[in-house]
Amino acid sequence: MDQCDLENQVKEYRIKNLIFLFLLLILTPVNAQIINVRGTVLNEAGEPVVRVNVTNVKDNLSVSTNEDGQYTIKAKNNGQLKFTHMNYGTEIVNVKGQLKINVVMKKKAQMIQEIVVSGKLKKKKDPVIEPTNIEIHGNWAIIRTSISPNVRFASDNRLVMQPYVFNETKNKKYFLKPISLDGREYNITQIRMYDFDIKHDPLADFIVKKEGERIPYVDSLYMDNSNDSWRCDAVQSVEDYNRILYSDTAIIAKGLVNPLKFLKFKFGGELLSDSTLFPLDEPQLRDDRDEMRLKFPLGKSNLDLQDSATVTDLNLLKAKLKELESNPDAQLTSFEINGYASPEGNYERNKKLASERMSVAMKEILSVLSEGTRSNVTLKKTSDVDDWKSVADLMYNDSLKTQANEIKDIIQKYPKSIDTQGRKISKLPCFKTIAEKYLPKLRKVEYYFSFKVYRSLTAQEIRELYEKNYKDLTKFEFFKLYRSEKDSLKSEMIIRRALEVYPKFTAAACDLSALCLRRGAGDSKILEHFAGEKAPEQVNLNQLATLLYERQFSKADSLVDFIADNEKTRQIRAYTDVLNHRFNDENFEIVKSSGKLNEVVMLLAMKRNNTAYKESKALTDDTAENLYIKAICANRASKEATDINSNAMLYMEAMDLLKAAIEKDPSYNRIAENDADIIDLLKDVVSQNNKKNTSMKDGE
Repeated sequence: MDQCDLENQVKEYRIKNLIFLFLLLILTPVNAQIINVRGTVLNEAGEPVVRVNVTNVKDNLSVSTNEDGQYTIKAKNNGQLKFTHMNYGTEIVNVKGQLKINVVMKKKAQMIQEIVVSGKLKKKKDPVIEPTNIEIHGNWAIIRTSISPNVRFASDNRLVMQPYVFNETKNKKYFLKPISLDGREYNITQIRMYDFDIKHDPLADFIVKKEGERIPYVDSLYMDNSNDSWRCDAVQSVEDYNRILYSDTAIIAKGLVNPLKFLKFKFGGELLSDSTLFPLDEPQLRDDRDEMRLKFPLGKSNLDLQDSATVTDLNLLKAKLKELESNPDAQLTSFEINGYASPEGNYERNKKLASERMSVAMKEILSVLSEGTRSNVTLKKTSDVDDWKSVADLMYNDSLKTQANEIKDIIQKYPKSIDTQGRKISKLPCFKTIAEKYLPKLRKVEYYFSFKVYRSLTAQEIRELYEKNYKDLTKFEFFKLYRSEKDSLKSEMIIRRALEVYPKFTAAACDLSALCLRRGAGDSKILEHFAGEKAPEQVNLNQLATLLYERQFSKADSLVDFIADNEKTRQIRAYTDVLNHRFNDENFEIVKSSGKLNEVVMLLAMKRNNTAYKESKALTDDTAENLYIKAICANRASKEATDINSNAMLYMEAMDLLKAAIEKDPSYNRIAENDADIIDLLKDVVSQNNKKNTSMKDGE
């Protein structure tokens, strides 16, 4: 092989390698690209499905959907996602490079007939999950119970308990964590099916081992509205490897245990007091105007420099214009002259005279300004002859009504000819007075100059500008205006407009929150984006109080750490702790000091029921609320009574108190329907009333 052939072979080899590497670089990212897939899982009714197990089939990576049915998972662009849930059929979807995949889960068919044919099932009468209460701790519903697996199932079965909290008002379910109890053979089979990696089982995190007769259970749910009607249900089902053999639902809790809903507290809003956070006065470029009058000799266009007032005004005008020109914060924008002649004599000659006077005056005044300034100023010249009506008006103001009326009569008789009016008026006996006193006042030039200058507005100017266009106001002007407003509702409106123009205006937001709190209409959205670690103390205090009033206790709790612990803040900090179910002696004493009702409510919340019952006797005012709380105390005390007689007497007392509360205020019937402390009493009270009504009808 010669050298040439060898070189050709080497080149060919290198080319092939380069092509191979190029294809590898192109194809590898396409086939192995990892993407983030997001989506929502719904049922056929369009409701989100919670705790659906979403599995990346190729990589065995799993996540679960949240309370909104949403998920995010990493997957290859050519991979598969598997969606599984114990109550729904399995769904498998090819990714195909999609970044968003929504899935609708279809309900599993429950094989109810299997209950009859299966000899493996044996039901007991006792409930699977023991009855409990839904306790409210702040905004969290706490469900504590225990599970007694009283459905006997074969070794190759799985028992699943799925509790959920049901909002009866809104007809909406909120699923809690399930519990799965596997038979021995079932468990072994599951382990094998998942290649000895049981974590891929959709219920892997919820499988428990039976230890003793009861399995303890606790879970929680964030509850933003405890005024709705709530209950807790539990679904129990037994399944084998591919079907549901048995399913049943039981109510395990009805109503809420929440005595703290009766806790009384009051916190006033605080205006921002830290002056370092007040908006500063920033002079703005504003338009301004000024004017003055100059006099001229009879029949002449030159200024009357013998008139001391004219000389004084002229010098003042020149000085002001010169000052504006030299002020770096001011800008002369326009200069306007309106020249007038008195009406005696020939009208056209007078008009010409007025124009000449205007030109002379303009030249004289602007002579103090530089050529550059004059070139940037808009100049406007007008001239006119004043009329005899102006003379009549001047005389009328001087109480010369008869003479004024004589002039008006002539004007009315010769309305179209000012010259004729002048000849007739010149023959009046009072004309000498007119010529000496009133006509000189009409020989004038009015000067108007507009300029822009950086300055602060007066309180009156601020108000006028607000009425004209509030969007032109600065932060300081808004602040000055609403702080000086005596009417709180008007002040509130000004602040809302200030926040419309300046959304990040901290002082305005704080003050608005304070005003709303003071009239009992707090709104946490006002300070939602202002409160926090770096916020002024008044901001956090106002927001904390507002959140407590809105019963957003968990959000309120997140602000406590940003508020100093001192005498001023101790009360609101104590209430925040208590309403989030953190009790200690100090908090108890603070809340207790605000009244006997709060003391009793606190004792109930702390489950010191017998003490609460004793202290409730001090609630002597028979208001509906007091009667209702005393009914709760008596009912709880009856359940802790050690003998039958005490139990019965306390229960009857509780019934009488509840009946009296509802008679005083029927709305407490609705409250009782969602109160786990009272529901049992309410049923007996209703039953008793129904029997009484039936008896009365029979008597008739």
